[in-house]
Amino acid sequence: MFGWKMGVLSMIRVLVVDDHPVFRQGLVSLLQKYPEFNVVGQAANGNEAVIKAKQSLPDVVIMDICMPGGNGVAATRALQQTLPQTKVVMFTVSDKDDDLFDAIKAGAKGYLLKSVDLDELIDSIKLVANGEAIVSPAMAVRLLNEFKNGKERADKAPGELSRRENEILQLVAEGTNTKQTADLLYISETTVKSHLRSILQKLHACNRAEAVALAATKGWLNR
Repeated sequence: MFGWKMGVLSMIRVLVVDDHPVFRQGLVSLLQKYPEFNVVGQAANGNEAVIKAKQSLPDVVIMDICMPGGNGVAATRALQQTLPQTKVVMFTVSDKDDDLFDAIKAGAKGYLLKSVDLDELIDSIKLVANGEAIVSPAMAVRLLNEFKNGKERADKAPGELSRRENEILQLVAEGTNTKQTADLLYISETTVKSHLRSILQKLHACNRAEAVALAATKGWLNR
C-alpha cells in the first residue's frame, strides 16, 4: 500500500456507495462484522451519496466511480466542498489513468481496485480514516510517474465540444443508436464511437445517458 499517516481514529462511520445492489449490500454486511466500523448508510449513485453524507456525516465514504445518476468523481468534489472532514475512498474496477487522476484531483484520499482482498480493503479504510492516503500499488506507480514526469493535465471544461460532437450528442439525446447516428451524418460507426468517447471524456461522463443529462441541464441541446 501507498500512504502517509496523520492522527488516530477509533470508531469509523462508513457510507457505502455503489450502483450494484448485491455488491453494495454484500459490502455493507461484511463491514458490519467489524466492531470498529459503524455503517451509517448506503447509496446507489453520486447524487444520493452527497445527500446521505450530509445526513449521516460519515468519516469515510467508499465510492464507486461510474454510476448512473451521478458519478463518483463529481460526488467526491461536492463532498470536499460541503463536508471537507469526510474522506473518500474510490473502490472501482477502473484502472484507467484518467479516472485515477480525476479522483485524486477531486479530493479522494484513496483509490482501490475491486480486485483487492478483504483484509487489504479493511486495512485501507482504517488507514484513510486515520489520515493516510491509499492507492492500489499498480495505480500508485502511475500516479508517481505522473508527478515525476511533471505532466500538467489541464482541466477539461464541459461544453468544449466540436460542431460534430454537438451534432452527435443531439442525435443521441433524440434516441438514435450508433448505426442510426452514422447513417444520418453519413459517417462510419467507428467514427461515431470515436466522437462519443471524446464527448464522454470532455464532459466527465461515464455513459451516454449521463452526457445527455448534463447537456440538458446546461441548455446545450436543441440549439
